[in-house]
Amino acid sequence: MKAIIIAVSSALLEGAATNTNAAFLARELTALGFEITESVMIHDDEAKLLQVVKEAQAQAELIVLVGGLGPDDDDIVKTTIAKHLDQDLVLDEETQNRIMTYHKNSSLIMPKNNQLQALTLLDSIPLVNVTGLALGMFYQTDTHNYLLLPGPADELEPMFTENTRPLLIEKLTDKPCISSRIIRLYGLTMAQAHQDLGELITTVDNPIIQLYPSDVEIEVQLTARADSQEACHQLIAKAEKQVEDQVGDYIIGYGTDNLPNIVRQLLKENELKLTAAESLTGGAFLSEVSSLFEAGLILDGGIVTYSEATKHVALGVTKKTIETYGVVSAECAFEMAEKALKLFNADIAVSLSGVAGPSSLEGEIPGTVWLGIAVKNQETFARKYHFGYKRNLNRRHSVWSAFDLVRKVILKEEVEDRVYKSK
Repeated sequence: MKAIIIAVSSALLEGAATNTNAAFLARELTALGFEITESVMIHDDEAKLLQVVKEAQAQAELIVLVGGLGPDDDDIVKTTIAKHLDQDLVLDEETQNRIMTYHKNSSLIMPKNNQLQALTLLDSIPLVNVTGLALGMFYQTDTHNYLLLPGPADELEPMFTENTRPLLIEKLTDKPCISSRIIRLYGLTMAQAHQDLGELITTVDNPIIQLYPSDVEIEVQLTARADSQEACHQLIAKAEKQVEDQVGDYIIGYGTDNLPNIVRQLLKENELKLTAAESLTGGAFLSEVSSLFEAGLILDGGIVTYSEATKHVALGVTKKTIETYGVVSAECAFEMAEKALKLFNADIAVSLSGVAGPSSLEGEIPGTVWLGIAVKNQETFARKYHFGYKRNLNRRHSVWSAFDLVRKVILKEEVEDRVYKSK
């Protein structure tokens, strides 16, 4: 089934907001087996909306309208669609009561058109807004399906996940069971992932296999449709094995947790404390750790030693090491990690030192980074990385690569090209 997404918001066209909803919906609908033929943004204009909806009806069976469901004068989607379909709008009393209670219990003034948020097309299926007030809805004719969703992403996404997705599966898909699995990759580019998984990636077959960037990680989403959950799981397992055969070396985990959260869970399960000595990243690694849930269980402290003097005075890296090998070296990474391990009495210490850019340092080009790992009662090692020329992206990759090294150490996985400290 073909689908079109129509975002109704002047703010999007004026650059005052970003259309993140289109990306979210395209991913979700594609996973359900819908073919997205077009995604458009239009002003809050009744004539334009009518024109676009009529054009959409000629191309697709599912028309998704986003935004324009609130109480303001420019929220014209419900009234326009009702007029277009020659259908009455009726009051959803449950939503109306929620709106009344919300304003009664808050200091906010109730908008004069607040009732508009509680109106729904006669014979439509109301979609409860679990984080906001404006009601969504799903309406079917003999030839088309209309899905109306709120504009704020923090309202649209929960509404879709909790109410809309199950409804679409029931009403518009040919299989009663749909199951998804996310495989997380780190350490390769999207271009490399497409090259390695090119023959597997599809939005037509069953299961559907899609690639999505997620910060500096990559998500491989597998979605299967079948008559039973067991059949879905078998399809997912087969596709998962194919992905693992192609890019197994880059798999960091499964599900929605990113690499820092994966490492947090490993540290917690093994009752380990982590610390870090940072140079080029200036505290970004420690900031990422401290932002994690229950960070106090895995972190007592760390240190930022951006200058050579601070590396020596505050951390204790010897002047001889700095003068002989420089700060962009395995030797400096060794010492930084070992000194931090001792200073904070941790189980694992990671050090990050290198050239963020845009200029070279000590004859090393931007993106050259040494990461060191010191573990209690184990041999210290370091690994050299070559990222790119973009300063903050280099810093980001340094942080993520440090997390990946910690992950591999805990899981006792092989670390390629590691350099051990000379005894």
